[in-house]
Amino acid sequence: MEVWYPSHVEKAKKAIKSLIKTVGGVVEIVDARAPMATRPMDIEPYFSDKIRMIFLNKTDLANPRITSMWVESLSKNEVIVVSGSLKEMRNVRRIFDPFRRPREINIAIVGMPNVGKSTLVNMIKRRRSASIGDKPGVTRAVQWMRVDDHLKVLDTPGVTYPRIYNDLLYAKLGLCNVVDIEKVDFEALIYYELDLLCKTQPAVVEKIGEGSSIMERLENYAKKHGFLLRGGILDMNRALLTVHREITHGKFGRVSYETPDDYEQI
Repeated sequence: MEVWYPSHVEKAKKAIKSLIKTVGGVVEIVDARAPMATRPMDIEPYFSDKIRMIFLNKTDLANPRITSMWVESLSKNEVIVVSGSLKEMRNVRRIFDPFRRPREINIAIVGMPNVGKSTLVNMIKRRRSASIGDKPGVTRAVQWMRVDDHLKVLDTPGVTYPRIYNDLLYAKLGLCNVVDIEKVDFEALIYYELDLLCKTQPAVVEKIGEGSSIMERLENYAKKHGFLLRGGILDMNRALLTVHREITHGKFGRVSYETPDDYEQI
């Protein structure tokens, strides 16, 4: 399997590495449904001497009990941990309070595609100063933005891994929309996702439709929604894409895809 990895992301990594020495703090945005899977671990070494915050975004889509577990677990690593849903927050500027100093400070915002970086930048600027989209890879350039007299923000494009050979990680990134489903073999990816949910969240899979197997549930789902091609053939591609969208947008409930117990050491 190979995740879509446009050349501008590699350029962004090089830019982040060269600019990181100019910042005093880093806000690392992750998806609360899979905080470890959506951390850009290959650029973590750049931040070792910075004030660090991990912001668990999209808590409105995640299991609240598991989110609390993640906050407790990640807080043990001498980093500031905050959780919430950016789209529901009224005063997102307070996120930066732990970084503020008497002198001016620069903060870098980093994360994988579609975790909420541009949403945060737009909200603190209170205008659409950065593009927002539901597809990964919308932000394409490293850019500085002034928040106020004492704070500047470095907005960076989403960074991810060039290749992923782990089916489990691939499924989690797909469920968090980090992987652009239009750029990969979406049929294989969605089956990876459903296989993961069968093992960890069977109640979600049961909501798709009746049946004793994933395929049977999908077929019944397609019939129920009238997804038909010419000749009355079930449109399974449409069924797969619709199910994926409904799961990732919380149609079947608030779901987390991993817990701290899944990792021996965090």
